[in-house]
Amino acid sequence: MEQDIERYAAPDLGSNSFHLLLAEFREQRMVRLHTDRAMVRLAEGLDPKRHLDPAVAERALAALHRFRPVLAGLPADHVRCVGTNTLRLVRDADDFLERAESILGVPIDIISGIEEARLIYSGVMAAATGPPQQRCVIDIGGGSTELVRGVETPQQLQSLFMGCVSYSGRFFTDGRIRTANGNNFQRARRAARAELQELQHLADGAQVIGASGTIKSVARILNRGEPGEIERRALDQLAAKVADTPRVEEIDLAGLEPERRPVFAAGLAILHGIFCELDIRAMRVSPYAIREGIVHDLAGRLHGGDRRSDTVTALMQQSRVDRRQAQRIGDTALHFLSQLRPQSDDEHRRLRWAAQLHELGLALSHSDFRRLGAYMIEHADLAGFGTSEQENIAHLVRNQRGRIKPPREHYGFHPSPDLLLCLRLACTIHRDRSDRNAGELQLVAHAGGYTLRIHQSWLDRHPAIEDLLYQESEHWQNQPLSLQLSPQ
Repeated sequence: MEQDIERYAAPDLGSNSFHLLLAEFREQRMVRLHTDRAMVRLAEGLDPKRHLDPAVAERALAALHRFRPVLAGLPADHVRCVGTNTLRLVRDADDFLERAESILGVPIDIISGIEEARLIYSGVMAAATGPPQQRCVIDIGGGSTELVRGVETPQQLQSLFMGCVSYSGRFFTDGRIRTANGNNFQRARRAARAELQELQHLADGAQVIGASGTIKSVARILNRGEPGEIERRALDQLAAKVADTPRVEEIDLAGLEPERRPVFAAGLAILHGIFCELDIRAMRVSPYAIREGIVHDLAGRLHGGDRRSDTVTALMQQSRVDRRQAQRIGDTALHFLSQLRPQSDDEHRRLRWAAQLHELGLALSHSDFRRLGAYMIEHADLAGFGTSEQENIAHLVRNQRGRIKPPREHYGFHPSPDLLLCLRLACTIHRDRSDRNAGELQLVAHAGGYTLRIHQSWLDRHPAIEDLLYQESEHWQNQPLSLQLSPQ
């Protein structure tokens, strides 16, 4: 497996199409080894109540079988499969996601629109040339459109609920472009411009770069099959031609792929609306997008550049978290976990991050800091994190002391009682923020739960902590796994 040591895979389960990228790094340069695409139009399957149509789900699952052989044999931390807009919206997705994971052999990480935008920007920047300058990156997907402004790193990230599949369903349901009551292309373009209100500044003085399917398709049409720039005058003419076409299926353009025709009018209307509202004169087209960003992010995680750690550090700074207390809690929690069983890298990181953020809510409230801290972690746009990672860390922070709230498990959220107990014990032992040695405490797991063995001399030296530990034991009595204290 030595030859694959720097090989990574990025499956991307988008609203319009599913993609796969296999790449490796050679002398710190990314080389694409294999790409695959399946046009599934997942967003078409969402009904008004956001349930996924079974036929569309089966179509999507069938497409994933092509990806599995490419992923087989790669280390788990060399693969990140992400789900974007439609999988963010769909209700009762557990069955679909579990079946998809069983096909792919890797978990699916549902990411926020802002995280999607960050990864797109990272991918585009990997192919950018020339000196550092202000750039505006735009990606029109099946269910959402991402816009990012930045130089070397993103400064402003936006994710808007408009995409070529969702707008096709909204404005071109019956396939008509021109109607007796008006023009659906123009309606879609106006809707796109309305979404961009207050965002006109994103392209000011910036080099504009587009990425992904819709934009690449338009570029090929305007440049006779070549991946050239999109110029405003040529785009205006193309938009006028499509707007004057009676029906979607009648769009006849050299270079337009048949499988893209059903969503092309909607995607073009969004792109033209962006050009008009942001006053863009020309747009370069990047060969890279979200999948390349995922690969670079994975490589960074394994080589000391994990964006998630940077995000946690920034949160601690912003909320003035007590670093010494966070370190105490983390060290002791990990000490207990090591006594229970060997820990995976993911568990180690999750427990350490929960310890670092366990007092995040103190910046807002002393009495309600656990709930507020958990809410912030679960709902904030945390760069590098997937929604399930945030939910699992939030669960630990919310339940760090007091009554344990029973969780409702679902795909991606299966809280570990081991991690929770280790964090709670650490918070108990260091409740007074003292550097207290837990070396005389031994945590043991057995069929019915846990036993905490403690030297009596340690309890005699810390009588207040002894009482807190017995309270902790009581909190676990109604849990599936109980905690018993055993003074030695």
